[in-house]
Amino acid sequence: MTKKSFYQGYLKKVLGIVIIAVMFFSTISNVYAKTLTINEISNQFEQTKLFDVFNINLSTKVNTDDNTLDIYGDDEKIFSFTYGTDYIEYDDRSTEVTMENAINIGTDLCLKGMIESILKLSGYDDQFIELDEDYTDTYDTYGIQMETEHYDFSIEEDGISISMTGEFVKYFKMSFDTDKIDALMNKYGVDIDEQNPNTEIFESLIPTIEAKDITENSVTLYPHVNYTNTDLNYTINCYIYRSTSIDGDYEKISDAVNCFNPEGFKDENLNSNTTYYYKSLVVGGTKYSEPLKVTTKEVREVNTDNLDVSEENPPTGMSFPIITASIITVVSIVILKVIHKKSAFKRI
Repeated sequence: MTKKSFYQGYLKKVLGIVIIAVMFFSTISNVYAKTLTINEISNQFEQTKLFDVFNINLSTKVNTDDNTLDIYGDDEKIFSFTYGTDYIEYDDRSTEVTMENAINIGTDLCLKGMIESILKLSGYDDQFIELDEDYTDTYDTYGIQMETEHYDFSIEEDGISISMTGEFVKYFKMSFDTDKIDALMNKYGVDIDEQNPNTEIFESLIPTIEAKDITENSVTLYPHVNYTNTDLNYTINCYIYRSTSIDGDYEKISDAVNCFNPEGFKDENLNSNTTYYYKSLVVGGTKYSEPLKVTTKEVREVNTDNLDVSEENPPTGMSFPIITASIITVVSIVILKVIHKKSAFKRI
């Protein structure tokens, strides 16, 4: 009995250690394997700039009743994804491709915005993937699947021939698993700077930065690059950085700002009577501008004691010089005293 009890107790201890070890190593694996959430993706999608050119206010809504992520533009639903615990999906395989729906760029923008959001949350802020790759059997390994249908339309209207060709996305699926996104970027990822044929030009450019419209809590900044190009559509963008000391850590405070854009970038919610330092950097460049020192204005307090009250107490039309009145009063007193002395002398 004693030996049997000993073995039973021993087996229970071993089993307990095994269970604890399994739980421990499961926890470790969960630390390194991150899965994004639909709420994270929804919030990130709202921050994309793809619709800014159309002046559309973008918003999203996660509908847990039917597992959809709805995209709204100016409070009107323009697109909808379905989602699961670890993926997001769009299925339009039953739709016949026509010229009308082929030219609808809203679908392409929403798909690009979703890819951009997932890549950014996975740590790939400055990279993208080419949409013309073949992603037919890539989901299990690389976390993406896309099916397209080629279209080629041409019409003639009022003597003008119009033709259009491209790929119509009929199915899209992307994983929330960051391990798969890592594999995707290792195989298909393209660094934006490497793709830019003007990388060498950008790396050599040193921008300047100017401040205008300085108030108590804001300043408008204008980065500029001394570079000309005959192409009117040619654009060079800059980032703007801010620090509270000239040699301190500079924080990026702007998205890409057009260095030729006269509107500039407004830095708001600053402290009054405070000195800030700004630098600019060409997107894709390596050389910062010289630090720009800016001190916000001091808040002025209104002193009501010295307010001009002339409007509250308008002139009556009568005026009498104070100095003249004072002189007349003094002279009158002197004369009265003299007369009084003479009267007293006569009585004696």
